[in-house]
Amino acid sequence: MKRLLSILLAAGMCFTLTACTNPFEEEPEDETGKVVIEVGVLGSTTEQEIFRKYKNGFQVKYPNVIVQMDAIPGDYATGMNNYVQNSSFPDVVFTPGDQHAAYSSNGHFLDLRTFDEEDDTFSFDDIYPELIETTHYNSEDEGIWFMPRDYNKVVTFVNKTMLSYVPGENGEMYAGYGSFEALKEAWDLETFYEVCEAVTRKVEENAANSSNIPQEERLAGLIRGTVALDARYNWYPAYEPILRHFGGSTISLDKAGDGETPDYENMLSVDAEETMLAYRSMHETLARPGYVRQSLASTGAAAFPNSQAAMWFTTRPSWGEVNSYNATFEVDFLPFPYDYVGVGCTGYAITSLAATRVSEYAETKEGTNEKMTNADYAWLFLKYIVSEEGQNAIGETGMGVPSLMSMKDSGTWMEYGSADLNHEAFVEEREGQTAIAVNDIYSFPATAQKTVSDNCISIMTYVVKDEFWPADLTLELNRTNYAAIYARVDEYKNVMMARINAAN
Repeated sequence: MKRLLSILLAAGMCFTLTACTNPFEEEPEDETGKVVIEVGVLGSTTEQEIFRKYKNGFQVKYPNVIVQMDAIPGDYATGMNNYVQNSSFPDVVFTPGDQHAAYSSNGHFLDLRTFDEEDDTFSFDDIYPELIETTHYNSEDEGIWFMPRDYNKVVTFVNKTMLSYVPGENGEMYAGYGSFEALKEAWDLETFYEVCEAVTRKVEENAANSSNIPQEERLAGLIRGTVALDARYNWYPAYEPILRHFGGSTISLDKAGDGETPDYENMLSVDAEETMLAYRSMHETLARPGYVRQSLASTGAAAFPNSQAAMWFTTRPSWGEVNSYNATFEVDFLPFPYDYVGVGCTGYAITSLAATRVSEYAETKEGTNEKMTNADYAWLFLKYIVSEEGQNAIGETGMGVPSLMSMKDSGTWMEYGSADLNHEAFVEEREGQTAIAVNDIYSFPATAQKTVSDNCISIMTYVVKDEFWPADLTLELNRTNYAAIYARVDEYKNVMMARINAAN
């Protein structure tokens, strides 16, 4: 029989939260007689807003617990390494699904299955299985090291305002489809390329006659430098599905071999013939025609929010970037057009240090003489995050699609912006499309995974550059005809293999 974690709630007690404009600057709360748990949170405006939603809702439900934010200093990796070096982990810490392995595999996080086994009010079966896959730190691990809070499937953001000034060959706007609704009905890979061509043609026409561009088209961004697609090709869930469409893959698990130690050299298939051919096809169909930029901004994703791209391959949280730029154009959404699509998530882990902390105000676990640890209270917080109430809390920010399968077509997330928007694009199951999780990288040693991820991204930044490809892309693929791109791929693969071998 599972043991329930319980906490005594004062009957009829009202809990009033202090209003705040920034969770980093909240007014002090009265901690008298209350358990305090700390949550490591990134410093972005979006993450601050999401944390505030969780905190407020949870503290209404559990008024004898205070959830304090611990701002993760710097970028995620820097902040996490600081926690490790100083043994200063908070009780709970935010984690992206593709960056937890180095910490969960080294004992810094607790396996959430332990809590699940003792709590019959909860089941991980309610969460999308592809998200649970991302909680493991390698292909053999079965641990659940963090709680997935959102379902981040890559979709196509669309600048409807820009497309309303882009004619097709028939003269109809929206690249010849006349309306966004008609474009949505026709949407497939062929239609996607038609839109890319129409946008590129319109931008070139305006650039050639820049002094006579209508003001409304200029404001919409149809000027020199604008591209059809902000591809986000520096992110695995966005570029890997395209490579797989063309028959390649940066990581091929079927090449791991049957030995006790995987054949990492072959499994890291960045230089395999089929992957090199896929790079070429990606360059030929997206970069060579000018549909994407051949260089990345420092963030890797600045074109679309600045009205410098008509479409964007990205996930729901990127809506926050659009809002942060005070974009004035209309945004809507279409599914990812290729026959593979990437799915990831973010979430929260309970740290091992939380299990060693016991508040003097902690309640006693039901059926025992033991006091609840901070880890037990952290579990309550994580359960709140994936409750319907918690999922609606993040839905109100517009930045999250629920990780609960039961909320696929319901909840506040479908009302953000407007209920008339195509929110279904974020969860739509398209016939013939295969969803792939981000956990292939977990097949490498945990301490080498970031190196593999970073260097695969570096390869992709060269795949889109003209100067690393011959002018004639019909030339036979070999190391002589394609020396420049092979040299870059070899360079980065050597870096990755050195790190893998050192970690193995």
